[in-house]
Amino acid sequence: MNVRLVALLAVALPFFGVHLTWLVAASQGLVEWCNPYIDSCTSISATGRKPPASYLFRATMLPAAAVLAAYWWCNYAWLHSLAGAETTVSRRPLRWMLGLGLAASIGLILYVTVLGEAGDVWRAQRRAGTVLFFSFTFIAQLLLSAELRRLAPQLPACQALARSMWYLCCILLALGILTVVLQAWYHAYYDSVEDAFEWILSLLLQANFLLGYFCWRRTGWQLQVVHRAVAAPRTDTRTDRNQT
Repeated sequence: MNVRLVALLAVALPFFGVHLTWLVAASQGLVEWCNPYIDSCTSISATGRKPPASYLFRATMLPAAAVLAAYWWCNYAWLHSLAGAETTVSRRPLRWMLGLGLAASIGLILYVTVLGEAGDVWRAQRRAGTVLFFSFTFIAQLLLSAELRRLAPQLPACQALARSMWYLCCILLALGILTVVLQAWYHAYYDSVEDAFEWILSLLLQANFLLGYFCWRRTGWQLQVVHRAVAAPRTDTRTDRNQT
């Protein structure tokens, strides 16, 4: 079974979902017409907060969360099969990658389901969902790139892409540190550029998923579901000759 569609949807659904939502929101006067990557004029949350844009946002981002969970499971199954008979310790990063990727998908669901709802409880859930999604997705992508580089002898066609994924993770980390520094030391300026940072960080995460798609494509791996029939227990019909 060719599973490259999973990786492609992991890129396409969030990217087109967010940008189409922004177009709908801007056309309805809910947000400004601007370049959010440069002008920092609106947040991603603001584009999907009110109807009719909110309907499109939920319709694309909730399926995206399920696709992202499938993406991490496929990566785990693929790399786990390549790891072969390695020790449990060497396979531990794969389990962490899968767990963090699934937790990030849950975080996205927590965020999307209450977007636009008023109240401190829903605001706290949105904040928790955002932190879970961005931070855990970043760590999972970091672990994925490290595993791809570690398995270089088995994946020679994927190494240039694995390096690019690693560099993107470094850029994401640098931007994350920069936002923390700006928020602590120059809060007024950070408020004016916070939305642009959010859009850029989201775009870089999606770019990393795109590199994952090309890595799957170059290696040409496919998922095979094998059904193993369980043999029925044998019934011993022999009779003891000495039995009377």
